[in-house]
Amino acid sequence: MNKHSLFAEHALLPTGWARDVLLSWNDSGVLTDVRAQTACPESTPRATGPVMPGMPNLHSHAFQRAFAGLTEYRGATQDSFWSWRSLMYRFASAITPEQLEAIATGLYVEMLEAGYTSVCEFHYVHHDPEGRPYADDAALSMCLLRAAARAGIGLTLLPVLYQTSGFGGTPPSVGQRRFIRSTDNMLALLQKLQPLCDAQGARLGLAPHSLRAVPPDSLREALAGLHAIDATAPVHIHIAEQTAEVSARYSGCSTMRLSMRVGAWCMPPT
Repeated sequence: MNKHSLFAEHALLPTGWARDVLLSWNDSGVLTDVRAQTACPESTPRATGPVMPGMPNLHSHAFQRAFAGLTEYRGATQDSFWSWRSLMYRFASAITPEQLEAIATGLYVEMLEAGYTSVCEFHYVHHDPEGRPYADDAALSMCLLRAAARAGIGLTLLPVLYQTSGFGGTPPSVGQRRFIRSTDNMLALLQKLQPLCDAQGARLGLAPHSLRAVPPDSLREALAGLHAIDATAPVHIHIAEQTAEVSARYSGCSTMRLSMRVGAWCMPPT
């Protein structure tokens, strides 16, 4: 019996639904063979129902799972995105590396149970509660890598570049001090994480937090540095996270028009 095979009477393939499908994969969980209209080999496990591709979760902030339920209601007439964010900042200011790893591991198991087989982790809590780098600057990124490995979920790690609290270079707030990195510091982190992600089969990319949190010059520099590390690396950004961002203007340019420029910057050089 091939321990890395499964027979399904019905399976959803890129070409549509197929009958009598034999799936085989390697030790890394990567499919190596998919054959339809075939007999089930002796002793090969049979799926108990239809088989479909796993779903990717394309936008995860793992630490936020631990305060779910605390903000999903309106406690006062003025409650809004901003009151939610205030609670989130309070939570983010207190979480420890050990807690982050435990929360992320539990969350990733929950995702697997719900049919998600991979996750893009938009990771922006980088430093200690005072905003100082840990002795190992990649400490919290490593917590997420270990959590994904332990849970058995595919991971795209997206360290977040966060530098300002608003358009025009507004200084970051106290609540954001764990998030802040210079462009050079972020590129150094990516250089360190690349071989660690490769060793685990994880994907590494970059998440400029938003147009308000990363000035254009920093954004261009960061994307150029990312493409020098890996020209195919994914880039993920909040283009318009809330209505104040949609209505804002940067140097006479709307955020949506600026986002079109960002799309061009995100393309690797040819």
